[in-house]
Amino acid sequence: MFQIQTRLSILDAEVGPGLSSYLLQQPLGLTPVLCKSWEELFDSDAKLALVGADYWGNEQAAKAATSGIAVLQLDEAHLTPYQPADLLIKAVYRMALEQQISLPGVLTALHEKEVVAVCSPHGYDLQTGFAVIYSLLRADTVRTLYLDFTYYNGFFDAVSEDVGDLFYEMHKHRGTMHEILHAMVQKFGPLDYLPPVRMQMDLDDLTGEDFTGLLQRILQESEYELIVLNLPVRPAFLRAVYGCCSRMYSLQREGSLYERAQARLLEDLRSESGQTELSGLQVVPMPAISGNFSMDPSMYEALLFGEMASFIRQMLKGSA
Repeated sequence: MFQIQTRLSILDAEVGPGLSSYLLQQPLGLTPVLCKSWEELFDSDAKLALVGADYWGNEQAAKAATSGIAVLQLDEAHLTPYQPADLLIKAVYRMALEQQISLPGVLTALHEKEVVAVCSPHGYDLQTGFAVIYSLLRADTVRTLYLDFTYYNGFFDAVSEDVGDLFYEMHKHRGTMHEILHAMVQKFGPLDYLPPVRMQMDLDDLTGEDFTGLLQRILQESEYELIVLNLPVRPAFLRAVYGCCSRMYSLQREGSLYERAQARLLEDLRSESGQTELSGLQVVPMPAISGNFSMDPSMYEALLFGEMASFIRQMLKGSA
């Protein structure tokens, strides 16, 4: 499947401005560039273009194809200016899928649910604490599922089932994802979660397609409105997740070594995903934070009102 950059050229006077405004307000990782002519479209550096019927020309479309630009024609068979913006963008995503074009945020756009990923380029020791507390805070308002794919670090108690078992059950094709998750998830306050595998080699054979397939089924077949993924820095995982998540947080400590590690992560992600603009990724500079973190029930209040929780609340408030 063809992976495009996050820039999207729009050449249409009717739906263009409204669709552009809508995309700028949505965490889909798709940045619109309004164009007034084919010349502006060619100069936009975007690899995907939406062109209205009033501007369509077979000659220009052929030139775009030879230039490596995928073009979708906007006509009344697919889009009309009388549809709400969310239906317009859904139609765009469906048209892209028909042409085997992978757009950032496709899963969340079509299913109206949110996928958030947390990673760190240098093994930030409180990454799991950040991911869990973020999930707990969000779980107060939306039905949230937390899945941990990092190395086992003692944050969780020993339990019988983990994320490795989730993939195993999914591949057996037994029951819906709702039924599978209902039988497997652990609970911590309002949060449903599955801990990491105890041996990371259990995930070594997973591919990016495994991840997108898992997310597709969770979004389609479960009641969760938000899925939070705690990820190791593995290019195949990051490539797959970035292409479909609403937001990816990359945690960074202060220091030149950590800055270089962050730069390398961004470089690898751009290379692996084929995207030069990473609008869906937010680098989070982490302050010095103390405290004990675990999923022990006695720690519930401490997690919600400690330094990490205060930091995340401020971060969420600033991005609202």
